[in-house]
Amino acid sequence: MLIAQILPIYREMLDFFNIKWILIYSILLSILYLLFGVLIETKRLIKISTKKLTINWISLGFVVVLILLTLLPAPYLLQYFAPNFLISYVLGIEINVVLNVLAGILLVRSFDN
Repeated sequence: MLIAQILPIYREMLDFFNIKWILIYSILLSILYLLFGVLIETKRLIKISTKKLTINWISLGFVVVLILLTLLPAPYLLQYFAPNFLISYVLGIEINVVLNVLAGILLVRSFDN
């Protein structure tokens, strides 16, 4: 519900190209999508909390890089990269949502065998 309330305001800020609020809403939405991915793996999260914690460092490193890439807003990154079809597709809002949810799922899975 919170994402549904923030998303129209974020799209409005994109139309006006208000960089400050685009950054704030983009990071907030990325964190909420990441938490949604963690929420998908609730069963595994409960299993991790009851057993001894083991960390898969390779997948955790990949998840950290993925989280850092998805926290940066797409319009901000498009200023630094030449706008071509592939870059525009990868930095799209929908792809960013999928990558954030995937990062949340992989974050939980990196703490399990």
